[in-house]
Amino acid sequence: MLEFIQENYWGVSFTGLFMAAWLVQAYYFLRYFLKASNIKNNIATQSNHPVSIVICARNEEKNLMDNLPVIMDQDHPNFEVVVVNDSSWDETEAILKAYSLRYPNLRVVNIDEEKQNMQGKKFALTLGIKAAKHEVILLTDADCVPASSSWIREMTKNMSDKKQLVIGYSPYQKHEGWLNKIIRFDTLMIGAHYMGFARAGIPYMGIGRNMAYDKDLFFKVGGFKSHYSIASGDDDLFVNQVANANNTLVVANPEAHTISEPKKTWNEWFRQKRRHFTTAPLYKAEHKSKLALWPISFALMYTGFIGALIFQTSVLLVIGLILLRYILQIAILHRISVRLAQSKDVVWLALPLELQLHALNLGLYFTNLMRKPQKWN
Repeated sequence: MLEFIQENYWGVSFTGLFMAAWLVQAYYFLRYFLKASNIKNNIATQSNHPVSIVICARNEEKNLMDNLPVIMDQDHPNFEVVVVNDSSWDETEAILKAYSLRYPNLRVVNIDEEKQNMQGKKFALTLGIKAAKHEVILLTDADCVPASSSWIREMTKNMSDKKQLVIGYSPYQKHEGWLNKIIRFDTLMIGAHYMGFARAGIPYMGIGRNMAYDKDLFFKVGGFKSHYSIASGDDDLFVNQVANANNTLVVANPEAHTISEPKKTWNEWFRQKRRHFTTAPLYKAEHKSKLALWPISFALMYTGFIGALIFQTSVLLVIGLILLRYILQIAILHRISVRLAQSKDVVWLALPLELQLHALNLGLYFTNLMRKPQKWN
């Protein structure tokens, strides 16, 4: 045995590296992602929490025309919608004025261009939350549409004095093309991460397209004060700061989703991803280490896999384990997609999509190290 190891040092080393990284990947699937697949889709019940929906909009005339009526027609007895017109120069203001005449529970907060240039989305969102009349704040974006008329009920029905933060899910519309597939696969994997971690008692992020929290919780920590200088992070950094195993709920019911239009070009999506990457360095140390271990173990797994093949060491074993890893991934992601009623088609393309996504994320990460994006839209 010792002679074999000495003669095949590099092959054995690469095989050992592969095995160790493979076990880390398997652990994440079974410890975290499997929990995301076990989130129950609750049946809608009566919920009378007064709710303030806050939306920040800049040059969103078309999205507001398409989506705002769906939000205003929600099946809920007591809610208002606060739209912050963040210094738009299109017809957003005129559209909001017209809708204000039609919907008495629509309120508009206008920000002039001079203030916007000095502040950003966090300023706009803070103004909207301050203007909200109700204690429960439900957030979405102008380009999002609720998946059902029960969206408000589903997102807020289990909130209480102890459960002050609700993390929802917001998939992207399905369209033709590889870009759309990789965006929806990326969204599914991100959802598997943050919902699975939250279910394991480690909530670390939420998405501003679909999230609810108590206004008191927002002001108790000073809003976005601790990360105000960062252009993004009004959702994930806030959740990272305030969420814990006791105060956080995860809602996966498809009736609680909001659906958004994805980016249409690679450059637009790259800019969006780069902005999201600027917040991760500010996460809590525990969260950063757990999140970093996933792509690192993935890269080491494939390094070990390729090395084992080159040196022809345990070839059948490493090939078998790679196949087992993807069977496990497809099984769990398919179960998650069934729970979320989204993205079943991209699950079967997990192998090429994941390889490309990890490569793109690595490139965008190093791009951000050289130059960070500053604008939020």
